Amino acid sequence: MHPALETLLPAKRSADFHRVAFFGGYFGCLEVDTTAHVIPRREHVARWRAALSESPRTRLLLRLPAGLLDRSRSDAERAADTEAFVVALTPLLKRERFGAVVATLPSEGYLFGPAEVRSLSQLARALRPAPLVLEARHRSWYESTALDAVRGTGWSLVYLEGDDRWDAPPADHGATGPIGMLRLVHDGPAPPALIGRVARRARALEERFDVLYVVTDCGPAVQPGVAAALEIKYVLNGEQPILAWPEIRSSFPHLEPLCRTADDD
Repeated sequence: MHPALETLLPAKRSADFHRVAFFGGYFGCLEVDTTAHVIPRREHVARWRAALSESPRTRLLLRLPAGLLDRSRSDAERAADTEAFVVALTPLLKRERFGAVVATLPSEGYLFGPAEVRSLSQLARALRPAPLVLEARHRSWYESTALDAVRGTGWSLVYLEGDDRWDAPPADHGATGPIGMLRLVHDGPAPPALIGRVARRARALEERFDVLYVVTDCGPAVQPGVAAALEIKYVLNGEQPILAWPEIRSSFPHLEPLCRTADDD
């Protein structure tokens, strides 16, 4: 959970308020961003799991610490951090509330190749039995040979929507694993046409997988991503009002006709 989300939280909250528990009541999956930068402690992961006790259908997605894929570090350093991350994951392993570990490949210089595939295979073995999702922004990972290689490592390759770069990955590709993930990548508030596109893509992809996670990434401001998630949920809900909270409607007035709060019932 990103620190910038604090501005969207209720102003009045109890001493035992937990952000994971709060957002877990509104969304079917939560991506924990802090783990991309810092290896979490086992007790923190256990608290995240416990915070979802009243949202049994919500799944946690944990970002893979970036250092585990940093080839400028020694094999020993990466192996030590991988072991520490596996220990931290223990409270979630084999638990239904665990959605996946999400690895994001560096956008520069991390092209598909034998060395990269070996690294991913080694990580997959070390992280087993955690569900694994791979996000790659370079087109080299979407050629047929690369898709076959990723499929062999056990990673499920992400689908991206909203990436308008000339060399962006294709919107569609063959499935490489059992998990479906569709990520919206867009800086700032997402326009209605893009929201509709993501919703249509989600409907098409859900037929391929037992589980599909739709994740919104709207740039460093973070808050627009929460609004986009609610908008997509509204469309997928048949354009019927969905449950939200007063602060999000105050921050994004365009959500007013799309959302209802507990006070409205």
